[in-house]
Amino acid sequence: MISAKKKHESALIIAFKELLKEQCYGSQGQLADALAEKGFNNMSQAKISRLLSKLGAVKMRNTSSQVVYILPDELAVPKTKQAIHSVVVSVKHNGMQIIVKTGIGGAPLISRMLDSMGESAGIFGTLAGDDTIFIAPDEIDNIDEITNNIKTLLDL
Repeated sequence: MISAKKKHESALIIAFKELLKEQCYGSQGQLADALAEKGFNNMSQAKISRLLSKLGAVKMRNTSSQVVYILPDELAVPKTKQAIHSVVVSVKHNGMQIIVKTGIGGAPLISRMLDSMGESAGIFGTLAGDDTIFIAPDEIDNIDEITNNIKTLLDL
C-alpha cells in the first residue's frame, strides 16, 4: 500500500512537471505561487530548488524570449536555422579549445547536441555552463577544421 506521503510527493512531481512544460515560470517564487494554486502550500525556496535539481530543470529562453525553467525532456534540438541562430551567439577557438557562446540557458542544449556528435565531429568532449561551452577538440592540429565543422553543424 502506498503511503499518503508518497502519493503527495508523486502528485507534487506531476504538478511540477506540468508547470515546467508551460514554459512561463522564470523564478522559484513564481513556481511556488503556481503550486499553491494547485493546492501545494508551504513550498519554500529550498523545496523548489530541490525539485528543480532533482528533475534536472534548466533555465533558457522560451518562444517569447523570456528566461524560464524547462525540463530536459523539453530541450529538443532546434530544427530550423532560425532557432539555432536564436540560441548560438558565436563559435571561436584560441588554438587549444573551442568556445561556443549562447544565450542564457542555451549552453546545456547545444552541448548535449555536440556531445552526441562526439568524435565523428572531432569533439573529444564538452563542458557547459549557462551560456558558454568549452569544447576539447580530439586533435588540436585540426582545430580550424573542427571549428568549421561545428559551425556547419549549427548552420552558422
